[in-house]
Amino acid sequence: MNWIDLGIILTVVFFTFEGFGRDFFAEILDLLAFTIAFLGSLRFYNYAAKLSTTMFQLPHALANIIGFVGIWFAIEAVLFVLIRLGFWRLKWVNRASSRLAPFSMIPAFFRGLVFVSLILLIIGTFPLNPGLKIAVKNSVIGSRILAQVEEFEGPFKSVFGGISNNSLAFLTIKPKSDETINLGFTLKNYLPDEKQEADMIALVNKERVSRGLAALQFDPALREIARSHSADMFQRGYFAHHSPEGKSVADRAEVAKIDFLVIGENLAYAPSLSLAHQGLMNSEGHRANILSTDYAKIGIGIMDGQEYGLMITQIFSN
Repeated sequence: MNWIDLGIILTVVFFTFEGFGRDFFAEILDLLAFTIAFLGSLRFYNYAAKLSTTMFQLPHALANIIGFVGIWFAIEAVLFVLIRLGFWRLKWVNRASSRLAPFSMIPAFFRGLVFVSLILLIIGTFPLNPGLKIAVKNSVIGSRILAQVEEFEGPFKSVFGGISNNSLAFLTIKPKSDETINLGFTLKNYLPDEKQEADMIALVNKERVSRGLAALQFDPALREIARSHSADMFQRGYFAHHSPEGKSVADRAEVAKIDFLVIGENLAYAPSLSLAHQGLMNSEGHRANILSTDYAKIGIGIMDGQEYGLMITQIFSN
């Protein structure tokens, strides 16, 4: 256990005891309203975002955020009115609620868990200090909670995608993109991980063979330029297909005197190999590279930054 676990325990305990003596049904309804508003906002924010964009010509990222918050408050308001006008008018509710008051700590406990889950989701989605992200990953309780709610990370990130390109679980850039992400740190203490490089090639070939495609052959020369690029991104604190000097994977291959007709590159930054591979397979452009019949060779360079995670470069050629 670490300080993240301690913070989670203290937060849930606070919510639990804060609910002691409160109206039982009030706690239940608060929990339901919060959960319904969150899920509803993720499901319907895009409609409000489109309306905001059309009416006020707002930037896409800002419209998404306004749509998310607007739908949240709208759902909360509707539920508040329905509860006040309907539910609390029932006499049996008031009688039952007073009898059930000692049990109000139960829904309060779950409300605390929902709150903690949302905070962990925010930490996983926003570009915060890598040390904080790794602390969550290494925590006993936090990592398990995040694993249960990570299915919401994609939808949540789509809302705040304009202001966040980072993820605790997975960071990447579209193939052939000119985009550059500032990591916010530089790192010199890292090591190449030959075993995980071999494991990732095995995962790639498993995906290909399962679809009736030929396995890719390992190319040591491609691995060397992949390792070099992974190291350079750590050393200079950036994440991109192009170096700060504008050099692409094709340029790097030419400098290394590697012959090719076509060449492609996938990048991933993640705390584990399995998360990196799954993230790439869930991305259309990266999956296309992995399964492309244009390629026959592969080289993967993985630099292990310990608590800073794995910097991964996959290079494909014919």
